[in-house]
Parts: sequence; C-alpha cells; structure tokens
Amino acid sequence: MSAYGVIRVNSSLVEILIPVTILITALYNIFTAGKKNRNQKIGIHIFAALFFGLIHGLGFSTYFKMMTASTDSKLLPLLEYTLGIESAQIIIVLVVLIVSFIGQSIFRFSLRDWVMVISSIVIGVAIPVFQNALSSINF
Repeated sequence: MSAYGVIRVNSSLVEILIPVTILITALYNIFTAGKKNRNQKIGIHIFAALFFGLIHGLGFSTYFKMMTASTDSKLLPLLEYTLGIESAQIIIVLVVLIVSFIGQSIFRFSLRDWVMVISSIVIGVAIPVFQNALSSINF
C-alpha cells in the first residue's frame, strides 16, 4: 500500500524504528532466554511480529519507491523486489539455523547461551545503525 501511495509515512521515522525493533527483539531474547514461560505469551509475539513486520515493510517500500520512481507499472517490479527480499531472508534464516545446529550439536552450546550470544551480537550491530539513523534525521 505504501508503494502505491495509499499509506504515507515519514521515511526518517521508519529508518529509526527499524533498528529499534531489532533492539527490542534482541533485548527480549536476552531477558527471556532459558525461561520456561517464554512461549506462553503468544499474543505478545503475534502483535510484535505484525507491528515489527509493518515497520520493516514500510522501510523496504521506501527503497522500492526510489527504485521505481521513473516506472509507471509497479506490479511486476514489486513482485520481483518482494520475491528477492523474501529469498534473501530465507537464505539468511537457513544459514543461521545451520550455524545454530552446528553450534548446539557439535560444540554443545546450550540454547540459552546461544540465544544470549547471538542477541548480544545483534545489539552490537543495531546500536550503530540506530545512531546513524538518528543522526540523519531531517526535522
């Protein structure tokens, strides 16, 4: 809807919210790693997935609009762009799952420790991205 101009959102705000959602997710993982009741709060997970997915989708639409600014037809480029993004995400998830499997089965890392380390790395990457997005705001 954003690619077709139905929804209009300030792209600077979206660029700030993307690393914030990543930081929130990583912090949630750190604070709930190894807890028994972590999976019982399905409503919070569904809401977070929908809200965070919307934020990230709006971020992708900003780049899509820049790529197709001179094109009248957006349907085929939108399909190609979306399939490319989804393919890249599937590849990244598969790589992370394979590395996680190797780390947990061969090197015998506990799931709790693995989640803590990976989430800490994600926080270390997301903070500079957030600072960069914050410094490039045009008020």
